[in-house]
Amino acid sequence: MNTDNKNKTLSISSLLNDDHCSFATLFKKANSIREIDRNLKKLLDPSLKDKFELANINEGVAVFLVSSSAWATRLRYNIPIILDAFNNQLNFTSIKTVRIKIKKSLPENSVVTKKPIYLSNNSAQFLNDIANNFNDPEIRKCILNISKNRLK
Repeated sequence: MNTDNKNKTLSISSLLNDDHCSFATLFKKANSIREIDRNLKKLLDPSLKDKFELANINEGVAVFLVSSSAWATRLRYNIPIILDAFNNQLNFTSIKTVRIKIKKSLPENSVVTKKPIYLSNNSAQFLNDIANNFNDPEIRKCILNISKNRLK
């Protein structure tokens, strides 16, 4: 984001298309992984289609999330097929390892008590600086409210 011009307001779409913005990089990677996930599911056994999610690709490792240990086992049996699909049909020759993680889900009636999360003073100051870049009073107010949750 351009910090030289404090009065410049940017739209979300321009931020997400700005190669210098960390949000844009994260957004593009998420979209890329979602597209790879969609294409991979077309190549695998249809019974697995809704049972896993490609979560990340990093340094030759594809990480998948599943809902239970039973589906993790079933997906592990398909690792050779997954690697073949990555390397031959999806042209990801750098993928050499598949990791499968089980998503932790909460029971339906469980109550979640959240521990408060506090910002460091540097992070709070960074958010204050960002808030000053927005002309929109609602966005500025939201960011300033978040920045108030700093360590004391």
